Amino acid sequence: MRSKIIISFIFLSLLPLFNLLAEENNLEGEITLDSMISNIAGNKAKFNEYRDIRDGLGVYGRIRLNYDTEKYVMNFKADDIGYDTQHYRLEGGLWGKFKAYLDYNEIPHNFTFGAKSFYDGIGTNNLTYPTHPPSTNISTWKEFDYAIERKKYGGGFKLEMLKPLFFDVSASREERDGIFPIGAAGTSPGGISLELPEPIDYTTDNVKVEAGYAKNPIFLSLSYFYSQFENGNRNLNFRNPATANTASTTDTSTLPPDNNYYKLAFKGAVKLPMRSKFSTNLNFSRTKSDVNLLSSYVADVAGGRTNITLSDPTFHGKIDTQNYDFVLSSNPISFLDGKVFYKHYKRDNKSDEITTTDPTVSPSTFTNDLFDYRKDTYGVELGLKLPANLYLSSGYNYVKTKREREDIPENKDDLYSVDLRWSGLDFIVAKVGYERLHRNAEFEGSSDPNNIETYIRRFDAAAKDRDTYKASIDLSPMENLNFGIGYKHKNTDYKDVTLGLRDTKSNEFDIDGDYTIGQFIKLFGYLAYERIENNQFQRQLLPTDSGNPGTPPTATAFNWDVKQKDREYDYGIGAEIYVIPKKLTFTLQHDYVRSNGFADFTYLLGANPLPAGRTQDNIDISDWDDYRLRSYLIKAKYYATKNFAFSVGYAYERFKYNDAQIDGYQFVPATTGSNGAYLTGAYRSPSYSASIVFLGATYQF
Repeated sequence: MRSKIIISFIFLSLLPLFNLLAEENNLEGEITLDSMISNIAGNKAKFNEYRDIRDGLGVYGRIRLNYDTEKYVMNFKADDIGYDTQHYRLEGGLWGKFKAYLDYNEIPHNFTFGAKSFYDGIGTNNLTYPTHPPSTNISTWKEFDYAIERKKYGGGFKLEMLKPLFFDVSASREERDGIFPIGAAGTSPGGISLELPEPIDYTTDNVKVEAGYAKNPIFLSLSYFYSQFENGNRNLNFRNPATANTASTTDTSTLPPDNNYYKLAFKGAVKLPMRSKFSTNLNFSRTKSDVNLLSSYVADVAGGRTNITLSDPTFHGKIDTQNYDFVLSSNPISFLDGKVFYKHYKRDNKSDEITTTDPTVSPSTFTNDLFDYRKDTYGVELGLKLPANLYLSSGYNYVKTKREREDIPENKDDLYSVDLRWSGLDFIVAKVGYERLHRNAEFEGSSDPNNIETYIRRFDAAAKDRDTYKASIDLSPMENLNFGIGYKHKNTDYKDVTLGLRDTKSNEFDIDGDYTIGQFIKLFGYLAYERIENNQFQRQLLPTDSGNPGTPPTATAFNWDVKQKDREYDYGIGAEIYVIPKKLTFTLQHDYVRSNGFADFTYLLGANPLPAGRTQDNIDISDWDDYRLRSYLIKAKYYATKNFAFSVGYAYERFKYNDAQIDGYQFVPATTGSNGAYLTGAYRSPSYSASIVFLGATYQF
């Protein structure tokens, strides 16, 4: 309702202005009306993940209006009028005095249409069912859609008449409504798993104010940003089908809490002698949130609840962030330029540390760890013009990351880079480059590089060496011919790491170009290929296991490694054929994307053989994030007059996805067993195909 009010307000505000502008004959723009007939087979939600193309007949429009004089300026645009992707923007002002804008935008995010659940109250934060256990007859379950609709609207005003002073203020609100799938454990530990429809009712309000001074050689700016997030549902209450108790006992899953955030920032720059410039950016931000903690949980199939003791029933979250940088750049002589810089980032977690006591487990107490860290970056970059139209640039960064936890190391990064560019001919630019990253990891509590918590292998904090090589060439041998070729190779070695990700390699290649033949045809195309290989080694750990990778494997605690390979290539070809120049144009285009993944597993069981029927070959996973996307477009556009244009066309798109995690998806209504689950159909069967015939008419004035 609020979006309709805003849209109506914009149009009513524009009507008298349009009449005035039309009389002055300073208005120009275009109005487009499009209609389409669509036939979508398969997963309509995946096809429309971020768009709104409706099955059957659809009609939408587009408007562009521009008004510009020596004193005034006004622009208005409206896209996808009436659809879930509609966008409206009105902006204008007086030259040199002020500028203002109003904006409204909708974006859908569709996950699954036709999901099913035995719960009543879907879309609310109270999920119930009448009889226990719930029905396993899936045909009686309720259907609903996993989808989120985002609506964002706002406006801004910028005052320019007080130059060199300026003032800028803007505000926006974003609303998200819908249903999203989340997981929950039926009992703890073990037992069945549950897929629950989480209600989404989010509201985010943002306000930004900025004021400053801008006059050569000085720029100064002070800004304040405030954001407030509110969730209409603090908890998701649901009757647990894993328990045998009555409907009066309800389980609870916590949802994102309300929070607020503010940021105060200062930016400054000053030009110095010898074509130099000094700039800085200083800011401080704070995030706060309070939430009531749960004091019990469902522990067993009998439906009993386990009470826990908390040192404080309310969690007060507060995180402060400091970020500042200083940059000095200079070009003292024509063939030499460079800059030096320093950046600092600090995250200070001042949230509560809550001690939880659970008498049913050992150890019986647990305190949440707070995560603080700081990062300091020092760097220098130099550029040198050489003879023969060569330009050499190089740089060095030193980054020190300090984390305030014993299980996560301190990192020291040395990053070197060098690039060489040659532009000796007007029609060619060639580049080669190399980058080297050396990361050192120092553990405070242990020298073991694998000791980053018992069940976590954080490769992003482990020591590593990474080498990156790249080369490219851009050619324009003729005015009507352009093409480019690029290649990149990256190799990362996680030194001294025996558990987790140990190395990764990637190769990327791409080529693109276009060629215009006279005044009648333009050809274009591209090709890209990427191959990634990851090698991992893991050890299944038991709760009493020390985690030492040297421990001999057993039938219940075994070692395994995997070589994961991902290959992706995509290409596109097309042509614009000017059958009658400036009168009739045909557009032909074809795009294709394919990804092929493979996971080569090797189980290392020592003297324990694999189960019957299993070999080192058939335990591999061949369907590992495999997909293909094909699309075709045929379009004709005819300019009947200077003001009127008509278009007609056909588009086809097909997406096929295969992955071992979802192939052969089934609804699994099971109340017991470690493999039991109540699934709702989230993300199932994402493949689809779609055919679209469209007609359009455009009037320009």
